[in-house]
Amino acid sequence: MKFYICRGKAEPKPFKIAIIGAGPAGLTAAGYLACKGYEVHVYEKMPEGGGMVAFAIPETRIPVKTVRDGVRELEKLGVQFHFRTKVVYDSPRELGDEWAEHFVSLEKLLGEFDALLIATGAWKPRKLKVPGAELPGVFDALTLLHHVKMARIGYYPWDRIPEVKGKRIVVIGAGYTAVDVAIEARLLGADKVTMVYRRSIEDSYARAEIRNLISEGLEFIEHASPVRILGEKRVQGVEFARTEIVEGSVVSTAERFTVDADLVAYAIGQLPTSPIREVVCANEKILKEAGIFFAGDVVAPRNIGTAMREGRARAREIEEWLLSKAPRRVFPVPVAARLISSVTNGKC
Repeated sequence: MKFYICRGKAEPKPFKIAIIGAGPAGLTAAGYLACKGYEVHVYEKMPEGGGMVAFAIPETRIPVKTVRDGVRELEKLGVQFHFRTKVVYDSPRELGDEWAEHFVSLEKLLGEFDALLIATGAWKPRKLKVPGAELPGVFDALTLLHHVKMARIGYYPWDRIPEVKGKRIVVIGAGYTAVDVAIEARLLGADKVTMVYRRSIEDSYARAEIRNLISEGLEFIEHASPVRILGEKRVQGVEFARTEIVEGSVVSTAERFTVDADLVAYAIGQLPTSPIREVVCANEKILKEAGIFFAGDVVAPRNIGTAMREGRARAREIEEWLLSKAPRRVFPVPVAARLISSVTNGKC
């Protein structure tokens, strides 16, 4: 997987850049900046690079070998990786934190580097808030995919993965994460996979992939939203309400139906996970004054291509900022965090 390609590396430039997060956005930015002659350090809590591409997306879609090959190319360009290292400020715990062995403060990086790119992705799944969601056998899709992929590439033993063979699987949602769960469920031998979506298949940006899965046996139910998870000691099914689209919004009707399930995976979105907890996105002027830039899913979860394009775009902005004659305003981290938060109030 090529994160950035250049014919030759430029002469060294007297600037150091820290990139937090080794997903598609961070790696693409690292490649661009290294090609331009900058000293680039990438900090990543996981044991190797790739982010969700390496540690959640099924091998049948993107083999981890292609990601590893791309990281090796960046190393040849001089990018310095600091794996199993989490950058912290007021960061809450999140998926993948168990791999971190070293912790570096955001304050330290701001003091040592000329610019900083935060590309930490979206490692926090949105929770399903219906009765029964805490029953054994109910999983958020991101965690389930992460565990399956970690087992497939040798980091986890398979006994950490729930038994899927011969089971009835219900997937709530119809994005790429839901599609990936359906793919893995079939590969692991599920007896039946049912995907349920509150809108129509035409409203899903993964509709082409879903249609392909339908042709291979996936049951797809549209215009339905979960009301409660059924079961006593573990999940036995899901009760859904039929939905209607009224002036663009999803509205539940009084009609109810039940789908039997041995395992439920909900894929209803992910939340950005930044070292500065309050920041989702921020005013560009404030960020540039502080020397802090954001790229990829930490701004808003989207797709791999968008993250890579954004990583390249932010890298160019960093270069322009470093080469400009405007003096850098260095804020202590708490001040920078307050400035950014005051501009956005935590919203885009």
